[in-house]
Amino acid sequence: MRPRRVRFTATAQRQVAHEKTWWLENRLHIDVFATEIDEAVRMLSLLPGAGTLYVGAGTRGLRRLYLRKIACHVYYTFDAHDVIVRAVWGARRVRRRPLKA
Repeated sequence: MRPRRVRFTATAQRQVAHEKTWWLENRLHIDVFATEIDEAVRMLSLLPGAGTLYVGAGTRGLRRLYLRKIACHVYYTFDAHDVIVRAVWGARRVRRRPLKA
C-alpha cells in the first residue's frame, strides 16, 4: 500500500499556526509541538483509519486523532489517495464549532 498525501485546508493551517504560537509561548519543550504534528502526518499517511469516527459534526467520514503530548485533536477525512486535515483544535477547548464539508 502506498502512503496517502496529507493536505491541510487553509483553516487547518491557521489553526496549527495558532496552536503552535500558544505552545511556543507557554511551554518549555518547544520542539514537542512540531514532532507531534510530524508524527501525526506520517501516521495518517500510512494508517488513515487510525482515528475515531466523529459523527456529531455532520461531515461524512470525519475522523479525529488525539495528539496526547500537545493535547490537540486533528480532524480529517480521507479517500484512496489523500488525507485532508480539516481542523486542528486544542482539546482544552470547551465549545466546538461545527465543521463544514
